[in-house]
Amino acid sequence: MVDVFDRIEWKVREIFGKGPVCVHVGEVKRCDIKRHPTYSKFRKEALSAGIRSAASSRVWESLIAMGRLSDLDGDDTWRLVILDCIVPCFRGVAARISRDFRVEREEVQSAMVVAALEVWRDTAHGVPPRNIRDKMVKAAFEVAFRYASGASSEWSSDEIELMIQSEAFTQEPVLKASSIVDIHSIRNTDVAEQLRGERIGALFQLLGHFGVVREFHEDLRAGRRSGSVRQTMTTSMLLRSRISGPSLYYYTSDLYPPYIGLREAAAVMGVPESAAHRLIRVGQFPFPVARAGRSYKVSVKALMHFKDIPDVIVHVDDVENGALHVSGGL
Repeated sequence: MVDVFDRIEWKVREIFGKGPVCVHVGEVKRCDIKRHPTYSKFRKEALSAGIRSAASSRVWESLIAMGRLSDLDGDDTWRLVILDCIVPCFRGVAARISRDFRVEREEVQSAMVVAALEVWRDTAHGVPPRNIRDKMVKAAFEVAFRYASGASSEWSSDEIELMIQSEAFTQEPVLKASSIVDIHSIRNTDVAEQLRGERIGALFQLLGHFGVVREFHEDLRAGRRSGSVRQTMTTSMLLRSRISGPSLYYYTSDLYPPYIGLREAAAVMGVPESAAHRLIRVGQFPFPVARAGRSYKVSVKALMHFKDIPDVIVHVDDVENGALHVSGGL
């Protein structure tokens, strides 16, 4: 009989297929490490490492970091991977409690998964990544044994289904009130969209980096690359998507590399690199970092979020118009 744990596993395998999986930075092509296992092999390694000692496992350190980073993007993929690498430990307990105490097995399983997810949510800050897996397992076992002792529970399998379904992710652009014009006060969404792009273009032009932006735009127009804005957003939210299509919209974070080194990130944050290492070790670093071999990689999107730098959606024409304006039309 198919149960909650099976559906989690099937969903993850559907996402990754039989190709290689990168738990360091999420994408094989962007990773400095050249060898990557299939998901099946990775899952076996993660299960084994979790049972031996998740607290000292680099696999679990990287896995937790990827889960946090994908959460920032509104993507539940790596959170599901974490669950899939934990729930096999739950099967025996759930089956025994269901059999001995005559409760629905899937209800026990659902309660265990939700308890683990609550720990995931509550440990987003201030808890070292090496401790999170064991805390999730402990919480799941505790809620299962409460079933055994007759305690009532409100968890249902329907709540787990919400995790397994693909989520439509929308990101609202946020601009700080330091601008002369507050875009949130503009009711005409078309005007607000144009102002966002023009401000970004003007900023890059003033900083002397618009050449990089221009090359990026040329690649977009030629179809050599695409922005990260989803089709579901462009058709319903953005002005020119019906005319030029979604390919000429992008997030400003697309202009930067996905990851930078810890030294560069520490410089942006205004702290010594040694202090950044200490904060990571004790779980006090303000956002998750990815582990790649012996070094750390910092997500630029996470760094932008920490620095309150808005990751807004812009159109190439608006960005170029803003740059043209501040350059005096040259």
